[in-house]
Amino acid sequence: MADPDEHDNLLSNHTTTKLTAQSLLKPGQLLAERFRIVRLLGHGGQARVFEAYDEVLETQCALKVLAQEADASEVEQLRNEVLLARQIHHANVVRIHEFYATPQATFFTMALVNGKVLSQALDDSPAAPDVIKWFEQLLGALQSCHESGVIHGDLKPDNLLIDDDGNLSIIDFGIGRTLDNSSSQFGSTGFVAPELATSQQATTASDRYALGKTLALILEASEPSSWKSASVTKRALQKLAVKLQADTPNQRPSLAQCQDLLKSTASKGRMWLALAAVIVFTLSILIFVMPQENTDLPTETSVTTIAIAMVEGEPALAELTHLLLQAEPNIYSIEPQTVSQLIKNMGIQPFESASERARLAQLTQAQYLLILTSRTLGGKLQLHALLTAHPSEQVIFSKTFDTENVAPEKLVTAISGALNNVLPNQNSEMPSTAFISYKVVQDLAAARAGDDVNALTLKLREVIESPKAPAVLKLQARIELAIINEQFEPAAALLDQLLKQFPHRADVLAQRANVAAALNDLTVAREYYRRALSYDRNQPMWWFELARLKIIQGETESAINEELTQSLIQFRQREDLNGQGLILNAFGVAYLRLAKFDTAAQYFQQALEYRTQERAPRERITTLSNLATVLAITGQTQEADQSLREATRLADEIDDALAVAHIENERGLLFEEQGDYQSALRHYKRALDIRLREGDDYVQSQSINNVAFIHFLIGDFSLAEVYWRQALQTVENLNEQATLHSIQLNLVQLLIAQGQFNQAEQLLAELLRSDDKSTEANLSAQLQISRLNFLQGRMAVADDSGEQAEQIAQSINDPRGAIESLLWRAEMAIFLHQTDLFEQHSTNLGALQNEFNQEQKLIFDWLLLLGQKNNSQADFAAFAERVIQQKPSRLVEIKLLSELVFRGNFPESASVWQRLETISNERVFASYLPYLAAQSFDNSKQVLQAALQQHASFWRNFELYSYLDDVAFEEQQRAAYERLIENMNEKQQQAYRAFASGR
Repeated sequence: MADPDEHDNLLSNHTTTKLTAQSLLKPGQLLAERFRIVRLLGHGGQARVFEAYDEVLETQCALKVLAQEADASEVEQLRNEVLLARQIHHANVVRIHEFYATPQATFFTMALVNGKVLSQALDDSPAAPDVIKWFEQLLGALQSCHESGVIHGDLKPDNLLIDDDGNLSIIDFGIGRTLDNSSSQFGSTGFVAPELATSQQATTASDRYALGKTLALILEASEPSSWKSASVTKRALQKLAVKLQADTPNQRPSLAQCQDLLKSTASKGRMWLALAAVIVFTLSILIFVMPQENTDLPTETSVTTIAIAMVEGEPALAELTHLLLQAEPNIYSIEPQTVSQLIKNMGIQPFESASERARLAQLTQAQYLLILTSRTLGGKLQLHALLTAHPSEQVIFSKTFDTENVAPEKLVTAISGALNNVLPNQNSEMPSTAFISYKVVQDLAAARAGDDVNALTLKLREVIESPKAPAVLKLQARIELAIINEQFEPAAALLDQLLKQFPHRADVLAQRANVAAALNDLTVAREYYRRALSYDRNQPMWWFELARLKIIQGETESAINEELTQSLIQFRQREDLNGQGLILNAFGVAYLRLAKFDTAAQYFQQALEYRTQERAPRERITTLSNLATVLAITGQTQEADQSLREATRLADEIDDALAVAHIENERGLLFEEQGDYQSALRHYKRALDIRLREGDDYVQSQSINNVAFIHFLIGDFSLAEVYWRQALQTVENLNEQATLHSIQLNLVQLLIAQGQFNQAEQLLAELLRSDDKSTEANLSAQLQISRLNFLQGRMAVADDSGEQAEQIAQSINDPRGAIESLLWRAEMAIFLHQTDLFEQHSTNLGALQNEFNQEQKLIFDWLLLLGQKNNSQADFAAFAERVIQQKPSRLVEIKLLSELVFRGNFPESASVWQRLETISNERVFASYLPYLAAQSFDNSKQVLQAALQQHASFWRNFELYSYLDDVAFEEQQRAAYERLIENMNEKQQQAYRAFASGR
């Protein structure tokens, strides 16, 4: 019997003719001198499935036969899909065996499974345990397909089989497509995802849409009474089916999240338990898919690592040899430029000494070194090639080549031929250098070194269009061109193709990580960086990039202890001053995020020792600005100003407008920290003007966000909203999630303050759906959710969200986040009269007083004043004057003063009334209503009455109705009280009932 590869090769006999249609196959007919047709099992638009008898193996099997004419290219595509699908090994996927292309028919063989299709099984009203089991089996099967690179493309009940043992299997890949070769016409009517109507691009997301449709049909057909004791509720699965059918692909749950639902036993009413399950599952996926989160990454021994060093002479020779080695899947060649830089920095002389070569091998962690040296012997220029193995330091070969009479391409061919004879893990001969000239390699290197995008683009197109270029180098050129043009999704797809051929290439894995980061797939990017480092640990920039991603995702301490430390060690080993400056600055940023300001300042100071004015002026500007931020936060305003002055001088000297904008931005932050909001606004606007001129959308969105925030702080709410809406439009096109989430959260804060709860809820829901939100963004979101629910009287939910925010802050060791969370929780306790809880929160806050800024100190003292049992009017008056003099942000000022007049007894001549008349308005309704209630004249009561009716769900209406002094509103007051009590937890109810009974 011919082996499968021989059958695959039969395609070569059908390269120019159309293959005949397969409509005449009959029982008894023999295909490929092996398979006897027994009967037709089923048919569709593109293929027919037959039961057949394998006369060689003497067993029954199934044949899927192409039902329509196809040219050789279409058959080749089908063959590739079958070969890929053949890699799927899962108990719930029917096993695919061999592919055949003969003059009689084009078909592939599969295992024969007895049973009935799911659409028929549903007629029997399956019980809940079967439904859950089938869905779990379908999830696992589809996950296996996707991990093998196969998109099913036509998932539906007719393509699923329930065998005689009651197990589900995927039996049909009629129009399954590979992940990198999706094409037109996918799916069956009713199961086609909306995006396929326009994009024609089947994805794993479109498979999940069909999965949701299928799940909905199964649930609808199931026996209702069987769900009473089921391990998963029918309602939970129905909700999941709806989510899987979301119109937007990225809103559909992943298969992993679906599997988590089946495993979860969380009770329904507690959202925090559901979130915890998602977090636990996400962590388990990270552990399963990725190497462990530490620096002890696994080392693959199946890959041979070689470092090529051009000690003297033309570096393009090393580059060309490197290119040839890249075509070999079992060899990883370290970028020659990296090796050259290491030799230069460390003063290594690898050609002269075995100990120097051992040193280079240790630093690069290479198993082989290829040292190329140009030298003159007997008046002739020659190239000497030395290949050594390590750690044994064995000389594998030492050869000399005549460079005067031999073209460079032939030199490289001779070198690569010598390598081919001695390096292990060689499965094929290396390609010829005929595909690309020595000059092209030189030109490519020069274009990259000179940042000449136009020249590099032209050279890459030469490679792509060269008829002599091997497919692998054409693919690499297409990848580089896509990245240059910022076409990151096509670049990712091309890199995935390359990784199928070269799964152990560390440089390709790192490039894939970089593209994933550009697409904001941060978790995916981290996985690829870890895989890259498992093959080549000696890449300090990769360690740095992995650390940066971890910091963005809130794992700052882990990044400090692991990746940043590794990166700094390696840069120091290389004596790379610029690299050390980069990492020391990164340490400063990391500690700044942890609010360890003194430590952050120390690292920024150390970074400045490496980022000198002469060596790295632009980088010095960045670190000076970072240092100024820390100094401003810690109250060292004079020192911060000095740092920014130096940065400004440097920016002017190098004529860097964006650097000047960055400094103006930092000056704005300096004044914002001091509470001088008008000065802050002036500097933020200068930064915005410069960035608008320079045309950088990303930094523009940051500046717009800053300007909007200051307008918000000073009470220009309309302008703040205009700016934030503009910032949202700018950043949504950039796929920059961190800035997007910051703007969304700021806008949410404004919307909540103005009582626009529906819009606030929509923005929060959008943010919470994001998979790439940082821990800090999640913390802020929970705080806003708490405030949103509190204002609408949902006190139990507000308390849960406030507690979550505090826990998140503690988990990432964020004092500022902890302070904001505790201040808010203490404020809720004050308003709900939970005395013991307030004392607990105030004690915790007292321990953090050294970390307070001016406004937080003011709010804390205000809370302490309100928490005192016997307050005098003199205390209230003194504090009101303090607020007026300090001039905090507008919302805070209105809140503090309105509560003071609400609880106190201020005479009409008191300055606080005049200030509130100036700054208060009905848009900030939560503070405006107590201000109205505190006024004694009739007109204010009429305005209060109208406002209470407008804000019927406001939490404080029970108290405020009593200020109308009218029995006509007793019913509304009682209804407000009952509604409030219904939405409290037990402790809140107890405290508030005691307060209400004493009124």
